[in-house]
Amino acid sequence: MTSPDPHLDAPLLLVCRELVRAMDEFDEAACVALGLGRSDLRALNLLEHGPLRPSTLARRLGRTRPAVTALIGRLEEAGYVSRTSVPGDRRAAAVELRPATWQALARVYRPVGERIGRIDAELDDPGREAVVRTLTEVVASFDAIRSGLAGTADPV
Repeated sequence: MTSPDPHLDAPLLLVCRELVRAMDEFDEAACVALGLGRSDLRALNLLEHGPLRPSTLARRLGRTRPAVTALIGRLEEAGYVSRTSVPGDRRAAAVELRPATWQALARVYRPVGERIGRIDAELDDPGREAVVRTLTEVVASFDAIRSGLAGTADPV
């Protein structure tokens, strides 16, 4: 069935929808493989870029501070993260990934990275640049529309 709006049947949009579906299903499988919930996995993905304070983690996850405190507790108990002190602030703590977590994440994500690496290697420079430019614009489109949706509920 085709959409009443021809823009919704554009090939790039259709493949983006398939990409989002595939990534969503992959995240579900990664959660099962790692014994985590979706918010837990999102937190680990954020922490891959370095330690974060709980308040920063809460803001970036869009969760309340008490919910993130519970999330950190679960991840700490499961051995995925540890709390560390923040240099220059004796009262502050940050959360960071434990070394074994990097291995667990690699077990899940490395096969995807390797396959995408092989695809990348088959592209010539202009083709690679076109794909990267297009995907960058797609990401920017999602981000722009998402920020406009924040706080707007439109019941069906």
